[in-house]
Amino acid sequence: MSAKRTLLACLLIRAFSVAQTPATVPELEASARQRLAAHDAAGALVAYEKLALLVPKSAVYQDEAGFLLAATNRSAEAIQHFERATQLDPKMAQAWFHLGAALWIAQQAGPAVEALRKAVVLAPANGDYRFRLGTVYNETGHFKDATRELSQASRLAPSNPRIWETLGNAYERQHLFKEARDAYRQAVQLDPKNDTVRNGYGNALVRSGNPGAGLQEFRRILEHDPNNVRVEVNIGYAYIGAGDFQAAIKQLSAVTRKHPDDAGAHYDLGIAYKSIDDLPHARAELEQAVHLEPALAEAHYSLALTYIDAGLPKEAIDQLRAAVAQRPTYNDAWYILGATLTQQGDADGAIEALKQSVALDNLNAAAWNNLGLLLRRKGDKAGAQDAFAKAAAIRKAEEAEKEKRLGQDK
Repeated sequence: MSAKRTLLACLLIRAFSVAQTPATVPELEASARQRLAAHDAAGALVAYEKLALLVPKSAVYQDEAGFLLAATNRSAEAIQHFERATQLDPKMAQAWFHLGAALWIAQQAGPAVEALRKAVVLAPANGDYRFRLGTVYNETGHFKDATRELSQASRLAPSNPRIWETLGNAYERQHLFKEARDAYRQAVQLDPKNDTVRNGYGNALVRSGNPGAGLQEFRRILEHDPNNVRVEVNIGYAYIGAGDFQAAIKQLSAVTRKHPDDAGAHYDLGIAYKSIDDLPHARAELEQAVHLEPALAEAHYSLALTYIDAGLPKEAIDQLRAAVAQRPTYNDAWYILGATLTQQGDADGAIEALKQSVALDNLNAAAWNNLGLLLRRKGDKAGAQDAFAKAAAIRKAEEAEKEKRLGQDK
């Protein structure tokens, strides 16, 4: 072989060996940072996956790889990396937070809550972690837990309007309308162009006893969004709250003409008609509401009350059963169902309904007393005595509280 060919062969071997030399950890980290700066998530992911292989005991690299996988909609793979990160470093709050967020996206609510709770325990001063946990609690119906976490988050990150908005929603879903009003007010001040927040604020104002202020907020939205049907419906609701039922009927009738398939508009119009004892119109509107939206528990309940007023108890029972089927925690519906079944002679059905009612609200003396009467009629002396005793204790406590208030007023 000539000297020239030998030199060329050596150069090729050298070039090949250089090309196959694996990148070092610092080089891969630099590459990952460059890719992220260039918004190249796929390239950064390749670098972090290589880093995770090179340093298998690094929770940080596992977490970074998981984050990029989640960002590219590969949740299942992301979860595996986050789980590995939490195994490598159980005290890494960020990994627990990312795991919880990924599990929530994957619709694994229980594991998501557990992961997010661990993140909050490890980093209790992190407002984002508490916000995400509070949001998940709110979405899964754990409203008291939601308000606890979101209240903490609002103190840690008071300039975040989304926290205040979600806190307002959590209060609203507990019927704590004054608290909801105050939270929504903060959200509106921080994000005044957000009509969804302003609409929530208006609703909370109406429900906390200030329908006039609620109307002002709704009208501010309509100034730049005149065809917002939800706000148009809420104006009718505000008129109901103000006791101006004729104005409510006029407003909501106009909405149902423009939007005949809007169940909420028919529902509120039915309530307005029922408030002036116009039962035929109330019944027609509420029947239309449940036809359009069978899941609307309030409409089933209100229609049942309309049927009772019209002397149609069997139809009322059907609607009350539909209401509790849609919302098993609907205490008022369970109580009225128990009373109506009692009148219809269905003692077993009434007992079951009243037991559900007192389980949801054990301070309802009338429910306990009615339950006692039914149990005594069925021969359950012990059960009846217990129910009567609870009713008596509640009434005694109510009387004591009443006397206390009268004494304070003197």
